[in-house]
Amino acid sequence: MAIRVSEVRSSMVSDDNKEVIVASTGKYTGDLELRFARECVDQLIQLLGQAKKAFEPTKSVPVPAASASAASVTTPPAAQPKADPVPAPKTNPDEVRFEIPKNFTVTADTSGRGLVLMIINHRLENQNGYAFSPDAAKQVAGGLIKSADAALALKPSATPTK
Repeated sequence: MAIRVSEVRSSMVSDDNKEVIVASTGKYTGDLELRFARECVDQLIQLLGQAKKAFEPTKSVPVPAASASAASVTTPPAAQPKADPVPAPKTNPDEVRFEIPKNFTVTADTSGRGLVLMIINHRLENQNGYAFSPDAAKQVAGGLIKSADAALALKPSATPTK
């Protein structure tokens, strides 16, 4: 499942100096905190530079070479981005594909980031996860309750009346 970042606000190095933390906002997720391991920052910059070059083929984008210390660390080759498993509809940009999950779980993030985690199809091959700020989680919960009440009000009674 893709997360669409609509704004990048800041970046900083973690307290333990092992990660780069990027504060951003997602279109449907609200505030996001993306954490990248120190070992993959050069590779991330290189791949983003290549992506930018694809958007602007006439401009030259400098791509930093990996440092000597990063080259000595054994890292797996970068996986090529997979095509979106649910391609965006070409005729109607407002069309949305829905799927009924087999299960889900919701829990508080215990890593100290202060997020609420929701995993759809938990422990199944096609599981997807979402992280919400506490305020966004409350909005989602409230929206689910209101929508469930509305759906129940529209649904004909399952028991026949005499």
